[in-house]
Amino acid sequence: MARNRVLGILVVAAVALATGFLVAGQVRAQLLTPSNQVARYQALVRSVQDLVKANESSRAKIASLRSDIDALEGAAAQQSTTTRALQNEVADLRAHAGLTTIHGPGVQVDLRNGTPAPDVNGQIGYLINYQDIQDVVNILFAGGAEGISVGGRRITPLTSFSGSAGQIVIDQGPPLTAPVKVVAVGDRNRMFAALEDPSAIPDLRDREVRFQITVTVTGVPDVKLPAYDSSLQIPHVSTP
Repeated sequence: MARNRVLGILVVAAVALATGFLVAGQVRAQLLTPSNQVARYQALVRSVQDLVKANESSRAKIASLRSDIDALEGAAAQQSTTTRALQNEVADLRAHAGLTTIHGPGVQVDLRNGTPAPDVNGQIGYLINYQDIQDVVNILFAGGAEGISVGGRRITPLTSFSGSAGQIVIDQGPPLTAPVKVVAVGDRNRMFAALEDPSAIPDLRDREVRFQITVTVTGVPDVKLPAYDSSLQIPHVSTP
């Protein structure tokens, strides 16, 4: 009887102990879970803060790089503009020197000999001579011509005209005779006005009447002039 009672007490004690362990475990689990959640939340907050700082640093670097790129692009644009301006200036100089082919609207002046007749000045007034061509070329340049060719030969600021008895020699080229075609690129209205000025080429205008010399000026929508032929340049003459 006493033994059974002792056994009952031991069973009750064991059950109580087991229940205590179970309740303690549940309480412990309930206590740890909130703390782990807080820790994880704090870790996430720190990660977000680190990302925000990293993004701010990246944005600052990007802004700095953009500023550098803008500065470089501005410098490159300035250099490009300066380079283009210099290239255009060189191109203009080369064109005016006759070193490059050019084309554009312009005029064509055709000069033809007149009717043979005696000239009181002892000259052959019915023939187109080199002074006539030189006068026409000078008037065209004064009228804004950007480039001129005579008989297909490009005229430069150093071009020389010579000849006699109706022959026209340009630089060191072979002699030309009328009809001669003078072609100019430039403002057609200005060149027309320059040639039609009563004070221009008075000798030619007089000989048009006296010897029926023909001077015809026509507009051309697109004129192409060749580059200066360097083979016609005046050779260097050395003195002994």
